[in-house]
Amino acid sequence: MRIGVPERVTSATSVTLRLVLISTRRPALVAVISYDEVPLPVSTTISTRSPFMNPTYSSQPLTGLPHGRDPRVGGDMGQRSPLVTLAATAAGLVVLLVVNSTQTSTPTSARTEAISPTSTSPTSTSPPQTTAPPTTKAPATTKPSAARTVVYAGRTPTREAVALAVKGTRAVSYVCDGRTLEAWLTGTVANDRAVLRSRTGDQLTATLSPTEATGTLSLNGRTLRLTIPAAGPPAGLYRARNSTRTIGWIVLPDGRQVGVDDDGTPAPAPPLDPADRTATVDGVSVTALTITGDETF
Repeated sequence: MRIGVPERVTSATSVTLRLVLISTRRPALVAVISYDEVPLPVSTTISTRSPFMNPTYSSQPLTGLPHGRDPRVGGDMGQRSPLVTLAATAAGLVVLLVVNSTQTSTPTSARTEAISPTSTSPTSTSPPQTTAPPTTKAPATTKPSAARTVVYAGRTPTREAVALAVKGTRAVSYVCDGRTLEAWLTGTVANDRAVLRSRTGDQLTATLSPTEATGTLSLNGRTLRLTIPAAGPPAGLYRARNSTRTIGWIVLPDGRQVGVDDDGTPAPAPPLDPADRTATVDGVSVTALTITGDETF
């Protein structure tokens, strides 16, 4: 906009000076949409020509151009515009579909990732229950066999003499009638029970206590019940042996002795001196051993 002092003008009717505004501003641009008839599909032409242009320019036909080639509608461009529009539309649709599918899958994966930690979060567990240690039953109380050393001596109901020597888990027994019948038995002791056997099949089974042994004796086909008391020295069981003979003695609690001398022909045993455990056989002195229960024959 230029503002200046206008030239002086004289008039017959007015001599008042007036300001004149001279504007160089471009007239308003008004967009005009025009529709030209073209073969299908219909094409839309948007014109930005100024409405103040010479109207004869748009109405006069152009000469010297091939038929149908009018630069006002873009020439070849005007003919190809429908195809370009369709192609651009199709490309836009493809782009929209791709973007839409991407946006649709992304939240799902993100939601899955967000949910995954929750699904793997540790579950609340109840505090471990404290259990009392298992109680074990105490083993049955048994008398230590290793500490047992005792000798039982007595008679059967049929008057045979019986001695039973026990030491730890081993036991030795001797049965005789003082004439020709005798048997040596060996065995074991467990839980206050002694089981002994002889080489000829005789058997003694007894339950032991500190004061007596009670059980049964199988001897020469007979089974005898017996109860024999515990005996202290010099009562007990003695044995002497050499290359020709074996002699066994039972010293009863009342001091009596019952024994057999077996040199191939059983016979009554000679008297035994319990003090030094000696006896005289055929004019020869022999020494006897005190049987404690752990010997083997």
